[in-house]
Amino acid sequence: MSNNPKFEVVVTFKDFLGKSHNIVCKNRKKLAEANQFLKMFKTESVKINQILSEYPVKMGKFPKKYHKEIKMELATAGFSSVSNYLVK
Repeated sequence: MSNNPKFEVVVTFKDFLGKSHNIVCKNRKKLAEANQFLKMFKTESVKINQILSEYPVKMGKFPKKYHKEIKMELATAGFSSVSNYLVK
């Protein structure tokens, strides 16, 4: 038997929609890759949250009069596919 304990880390990330993602890493190289991958998601979710925070929310939804503006602003930031999920 080895004296070294097994390396296993679970990296958890909560996206801008509130869904939790768990990534299991068995070695340090995979942990570094997971952190680099999640860093990209964190920067994107910060941008999306900044854009959405400019608009009012009523009853958990954005009013219909702002839908077109929100979609255009998300599309110019490069999140056109995300806008379909956020504004219906």
